[in-house]
Amino acid sequence: MPNKLSPVNLTPSGMPMALRPHRIRGVIPGLFLARHAIGPDDAIAFLPRDAWEQAAFDRLRANGIVRETAPGRFYFDLDAHYAAIERRRRLAVPIAIIVSVLIAWIATRFFRG
Repeated sequence: MPNKLSPVNLTPSGMPMALRPHRIRGVIPGLFLARHAIGPDDAIAFLPRDAWEQAAFDRLRANGIVRETAPGRFYFDLDAHYAAIERRRRLAVPIAIIVSVLIAWIATRFFRG
């Protein structure tokens, strides 16, 4: 697996993934990014503070976005995070198109010209 800082792991903008600015929302991703835990070598010890944080953490782990390297040591996988965003986007775009066409069709049914 190439190092996250190596030029091999370039984004379409030509900048390495680890060096580009990230707009990632959420408390848990913010904690991992603030401590630069974005690769297996940078894994940090993490223990959720409450039930809400535990549920969010479990969802991130189930989606493969937060990965465990050793017992109790985790890192935030940026590639998996952006892949999950792209999967959601690929699902949302066709739904938005269908809903828009349906709204336009309904609007034309009520037009009396």
